[in-house]
Amino acid sequence: MTSFLFIISFLLHIVSLVAIYVMYKQLTISKGSDTAELVNLMESYLEEIKEENRLLQQEVNQVRERKPSDQSLKNTNHSITPTVEEDEQEEFLVPIDEYAQDEIEVSLQSRIFKLHEEGLSVDEIAKTLNCGKTEVELIIKFSEKK
Repeated sequence: MTSFLFIISFLLHIVSLVAIYVMYKQLTISKGSDTAELVNLMESYLEEIKEENRLLQQEVNQVRERKPSDQSLKNTNHSITPTVEEDEQEEFLVPIDEYAQDEIEVSLQSRIFKLHEEGLSVDEIAKTLNCGKTEVELIIKFSEKK
C-alpha cells in the first residue's frame, strides 16, 4: 500500500514540476514581448520627436530668411513709432535690434551625441545635462541601431 502512495506522490510531483516549468516559460515569453513592444513604442515616439524638430528647424530657417539684412538695419530708424490705422487702433513697430538677440538652443539629443563622442560615460553625460541615465541610454541605443 505504501508503494502505491509513493508512486502516486512521485507522479503528482512530476506533473506539478512540469506545470511550473510551462508557466515559467510563458511568463518569460510574455515579458520579452512586452519589452520588445516597449522598445518599438519608444522608437516611434523618438521618430515623431525628430520629425517635429525637423519641421521646427525649417520654420526657424524660414524666419531667418525673412530677417532684414545688416545694411537695412543701418538705414532704418530704431525707435518705436506708433501708426494710426483707419479704425483708430494704434500699432507699434518692433525695433529691429531684437533680431540680433535671437539664439538657437542645441537639442538634448545632439548634446548627448557630442558628449558621447568625446568619450564620456552615460552617468557623466546624465549628470552634465541634468537628465536621466535611462534617457541617455535610450537615445544612444536608438542612434546606434540606425
